[in-house]
Amino acid sequence: MDSKVLAIIFVSTLMHVGWNLMARGQKSEMAYLHRLCLALMVLGFLPVLVSELMVRSLPGAVWLNLLMSGTCGGIYLYGLGKSYETADFTIVYPVARALPVLLVGMTDVCRGQMPTVWGWAGMLCVSSGCFLAPLHSFGEFHWRRYFNRSSVWILLTAMGTVGYSVIDKISAEMVAVDSAGPATAARYSYVFFTITGLVFLLIRKLFDRNKLDFGQMGWVRPGLGALFMYAGYGLILWVFQMTSHASYVVAFRQFSIIIGVIMAFLLFRERGVVVRVTGAMLITVGLLLIALFGGG
Repeated sequence: MDSKVLAIIFVSTLMHVGWNLMARGQKSEMAYLHRLCLALMVLGFLPVLVSELMVRSLPGAVWLNLLMSGTCGGIYLYGLGKSYETADFTIVYPVARALPVLLVGMTDVCRGQMPTVWGWAGMLCVSSGCFLAPLHSFGEFHWRRYFNRSSVWILLTAMGTVGYSVIDKISAEMVAVDSAGPATAARYSYVFFTITGLVFLLIRKLFDRNKLDFGQMGWVRPGLGALFMYAGYGLILWVFQMTSHASYVVAFRQFSIIIGVIMAFLLFRERGVVVRVTGAMLITVGLLLIALFGGG
């Protein structure tokens, strides 16, 4: 990966961890995500509609992909909200971000985009570091730390990530060369999150009878979170247009875990500095292997 791509991914990771920390810091995570989805859909509707009608940058086949990708996104968002309701940030965020790394790598293999040996080694380091992150000490390493009542929701979150990452990478390759670029990525990102929001709200209506507690939340934080989520993923969609391996992009995005762990110590007074710093170092080594030797 060249420096431009790495810089774009880094900015995206800052935005991603930002809206996740804001979600975790609310009294009701589901209420926050509910308003975040509404804010994103309303604020972006008119400019995206007008610009797409003018340039028509998204081919017809991409719209079917968007429907499938947005469905995966809605599942991801619902799983994330339920995960934050049942477990700590430093369990949910690292594990949910770790699982997709190797799974998306396997989809690259199935699509004929074989990662290099260094690419696989880097992704293994990233995944290993992520799985250390939930521990408070090395002596706590036990299957119960990962397989508990929140595991189903974390797994659902991870599978949703795999689904939309793979589909969106395929969509990015389908965009015509003369239409590729950040503007097209921005329009795709808005449609993706609109479908994601609608699916999320539908799932809540059908399967979640808990009443949302908005309290004193207001709209400023959900609006800011919507901006971070939209812009952050729009940058990743732009990167998908410039790289051949979705797995490398997904792996390098896990730098957000290092930032998230540090911020969790500062904001939420989390425990387990030694083991989590070790995990962060493994993630860093993996990212360097991918960036310097992974190719693609």
